[in-house]
Amino acid sequence: MFGKPAKKGKAPGDAFRQRVRMAAVQVAGLAPDELARALAYEVEPFSGIPVQEADVVFEPVAEPDSSVRVYDVVVSRKGRRSGVGGAARALKWLLAAGILALCAAAADFFLLSSRLRALEGELARRGDLQAQIDALMRPAASARAEAQAVRARRAAAAKAQDGVATRRAVVASAMRAMAESCGDKAVLRTFRCSADEIKMRCIAASASDASDASVALASRLGSLGWRLVPGAMEVKSPGMTAEFECEARHD
Repeated sequence: MFGKPAKKGKAPGDAFRQRVRMAAVQVAGLAPDELARALAYEVEPFSGIPVQEADVVFEPVAEPDSSVRVYDVVVSRKGRRSGVGGAARALKWLLAAGILALCAAAADFFLLSSRLRALEGELARRGDLQAQIDALMRPAASARAEAQAVRARRAAAAKAQDGVATRRAVVASAMRAMAESCGDKAVLRTFRCSADEIKMRCIAASASDASDASVALASRLGSLGWRLVPGAMEVKSPGMTAEFECEARHD
């Protein structure tokens, strides 16, 4: 291999330019990329650009000597071009990734929208069913409330009847007690009675008999839960009979 530098210097864009002379037998049969690599080796000592980083452009120059081949060679670092190209490729990748992300987001949006519409439809159907169930349950609830009210009224009526029966029994027992207490001491002339109160007017042969009858009546009624409240006593002549009033109250 041999070569003689010619027209060395910086080409536009910070590329190194040199004319290289090589033996014809050295370049015979080389493919263009192989020839470019060989030329890169030739100019490496002058350009300072390693072969691995060299981007070579060459053009044959006419030479009368057939044993020699002459080339104008321009060498530049690959990084100076690949930086822009790499950035462009990175930008393309980023753009493609952004497009894919947008497509995925759009797909998710449509999927979520369809699911949301399905859920809204399901909620609407359930709302209609719940409304129908509520409409069916309202008469049943009303019927249960009415039945409960009827049971309460029946219970109250039964309780009232029991109370009336009890009061009647109490009054009946009081009447018997009055008859037993008066005996031959006094005679019951008039009385007015309610469930818990009896007003009576009695007549006795004398004031003493009237007092005895009142004491006996108070004792007898007291054992039955009645309280006797004595009233006025009037002694009449001739015969000196005594009329007295009293009131029995049930506690």
